[in-house]
Amino acid sequence: MAITLFFCCAFLLLYSPLLYPLILWLLAVLFGRESRSDGSFTPQVSVLIPAYDEEAVIARKLENTLALDYPRERLEILVASESDDATDDIVRGFAGRGVRLLPSAVRRGKVANLGRAVPESRGEILLLTDANAMIRPEALRRIVRHFADPRIGSVSGRLTYVNPGGGAAGASERLYWRMEQIVKKASSRLFSLPGANGSVFAVRKSAYRPIAEDRGDDFEIPIRCVIDGLGSILEPDAISVEEAAGGFVQEYRRKVRIIHWMLRSALILLGEALGRRRWLLAFQLLSHKINRWAMPFWLLGLFAASVTLAGRGGFFRAAAVAQAAAYGASLLLLAIDRTIRPLRGLLGAPVYFLVVNAASFVGIVSCLARREVTWHKTR
Repeated sequence: MAITLFFCCAFLLLYSPLLYPLILWLLAVLFGRESRSDGSFTPQVSVLIPAYDEEAVIARKLENTLALDYPRERLEILVASESDDATDDIVRGFAGRGVRLLPSAVRRGKVANLGRAVPESRGEILLLTDANAMIRPEALRRIVRHFADPRIGSVSGRLTYVNPGGGAAGASERLYWRMEQIVKKASSRLFSLPGANGSVFAVRKSAYRPIAEDRGDDFEIPIRCVIDGLGSILEPDAISVEEAAGGFVQEYRRKVRIIHWMLRSALILLGEALGRRRWLLAFQLLSHKINRWAMPFWLLGLFAASVTLAGRGGFFRAAAVAQAAAYGASLLLLAIDRTIRPLRGLLGAPVYFLVVNAASFVGIVSCLARREVTWHKTR
């Protein structure tokens, strides 16, 4: 029993980061396709910016949005705000430049904010973007050109991080995203990108489907496009820039919230994908999302099996010692990061791995226990 547990957990741990990308890449080579993009295509676009106490960044965000390389008469900017600080007053100062404020005195969260904004929008294409994400001027055109192809329902941009403090959480997050791009590009070639980057992505308004307030918009909206038979793709040259989380505690809290929301969505969407016979999407959700979030459970199972089998010596004893040493070193490095100095470079990678898996464990448990997780900014 312990041997079976050991090898099953080892396989599941290696499957998502190693075997799954290879399978997806082969599928993309055999069945991949490109969108019929048109750089001259300039439909009416509504930029939707949900905001909660964003006084520190909202003016810069609006200046950034107004500077996008896109015909101004075909660009609508709406800020859906639930703020208690000076955010709303700052946004009102941009009214003469065509920015519309949709205020709310009740805090219901990002998805509810977007739900209020979509019916108020006039654009054929909806660009959803975070208040702290600065979009490069050419990004909107690069995204919109793909919607000239009626097969496309959603297009995701790409997030890059800056981290002036040099914190290891930011460096490790950037490394994670570089690895993710391999999978995302293959998924995009298959018109089946399972989720988008919340800092900058667009959806055809006719393909938008309202979602529950306790779920993730950037995850669920593109996947629903795929379920409805439309393509969800990546535009890697449409770039937004954010400051990465400066520390592991902030990163932990952010990951808990994200996984809590996305797991609930993933389970619902998996059922819908199977019901609509979207076999590729179901395969992606199981392989790249659900199995990856379940890694802390496979890690616990692998360690328990290794300890149980350590008495046999040899390989299993070495596996138990190696895991114990890795976890001990990660905890020590985390203590150093919090008490002596921030970790930099590769030293942060094992701590990031530990923090992300701890957040996955808590996020899954809180989701299954139906606990509420409120959004808090990490910046």
